Amino acid sequence: MLVGMMQQTILVPNFCTTNSNVLLPPYHDIPKSICSTLDWHGYSISFYQDNDAIVTVVLTGIHENNWISVGVSRDGMMVGSSAVVGWMNNDGKSGTVKQYFLSGRMTSEEGIPDRGDLKFTNVTPTIVLKDKIIYMGFQLQFPQRLNRQPFLFACGLGKPAENNILPKHKYRSSLAVDFSRGAIYLGFVDSTSVKLTHGILAITGWGIIIPFGVPIARYFRQYEPLWYYLHSSVQFVGFFVGLAAVAVGRTLYDLIHADFNYHRVLGFTILALSVLQICQFIVRPSSSSKTQGYWNKIHHWVGRLVIVLAPVNIFLGLYKGNGARGLMITFLCFFFTFLFISIYLEIRLLLQKKREPNTKLTEPPLFQVPPRNS
Repeated sequence: MLVGMMQQTILVPNFCTTNSNVLLPPYHDIPKSICSTLDWHGYSISFYQDNDAIVTVVLTGIHENNWISVGVSRDGMMVGSSAVVGWMNNDGKSGTVKQYFLSGRMTSEEGIPDRGDLKFTNVTPTIVLKDKIIYMGFQLQFPQRLNRQPFLFACGLGKPAENNILPKHKYRSSLAVDFSRGAIYLGFVDSTSVKLTHGILAITGWGIIIPFGVPIARYFRQYEPLWYYLHSSVQFVGFFVGLAAVAVGRTLYDLIHADFNYHRVLGFTILALSVLQICQFIVRPSSSSKTQGYWNKIHHWVGRLVIVLAPVNIFLGLYKGNGARGLMITFLCFFFTFLFISIYLEIRLLLQKKREPNTKLTEPPLFQVPPRNS
């Protein structure tokens, strides 16, 4: 590949197939590394992960008197990520490698030096310039082996000032590294709208509508059979909204190759429990059946488990996904309002039962509707 720079023609080697001895071990001749060219800028990047969850990264490309960086992202976006940034010093022989926290989109005030969540190993990061080719290598220690992980690439003309604030980037891109398959997926992905849709649907379905249907069944049984039809209708609407959230979440996972395993597993668990509730509704026994007592207990406790796990997973998704502040505030307001109302209604129900000595303190069976004709 020929790239023009400063009225010169520089032949850029294929860094993914050319072993370079410019860098000292462990940054050269890495066995079984995953490599890809970022050829629209004349850069190549390679990754290697060992059994101890140590990831070695080497970024190589044409030096244009600029800074270069590799970031580790939660969701493929720059905001909230941590990055390793390197540049050559004014002497042209030594270089600097620093960690930055990206609190914004790499504008001059939003890349905070010497901050971030990345943990370096004992191997010193390095940056070398030779024959107008720049090489940067570093090692990161992760808590566990990575499966699929979003990374970021960015570079910009100029060098940081004395306060180490970065000039604005000139090029940027995101890439997802699939360590299990040995593949790199290139391309900048703006997942903001998909993330927002997933969050709104999940909060609306699992976090608002389904919990709202629970007090109807527990505290308004005197309006029979209205409570039953209202309760089941609300829960069906909440289920289908939540199902849409799962579908959008699956699309988001494929889009950004996120590795939020706990959030995904918990989400599918909630979905499975909700499907079980639907199946219980379809095959519910009649009020005269001997199995109705067992059916009621299963339905009651599965429902409780859903409304406990749902907000936990919503909070987890908002945290791991760097969720919008507005979504977090909205859900917190509803969560505490629902909690307050539930406590109030529960106290009122207990006081009412105390005033009525003939009333049993146990809950009446769920769904006492007229028996269906066999």
